[in-house]
Amino acid sequence: MMVADTHNDLLMAVSARAPGLWAEFFRSRWLPQLRQGGVTLQVLPVFIESQFRPEGSLRQTLRMIECAHVIAEGNADAVALCLDAAQIDAALAED
Repeated sequence: MMVADTHNDLLMAVSARAPGLWAEFFRSRWLPQLRQGGVTLQVLPVFIESQFRPEGSLRQTLRMIECAHVIAEGNADAVALCLDAAQIDAALAED
């Protein structure tokens, strides 16, 4: 059975911290919750809060995308950043 969470504010919460803390904050705060919930697929929406619009929208979008990459690189033993369906299938097949 696969459990997919298609709406989560994970990137907003993690990227609000200093970049050097992103991977560890994800590992200590979010990963246990995802595992406890049996989540095997997490969709990471990039939502821009009104305080960043319009001038800071691009900067905040890029920060969240960078955050996703840092989380994946810093937790490669536990997560994979997938950009298309084939990568999702491959990651799920490895599990």
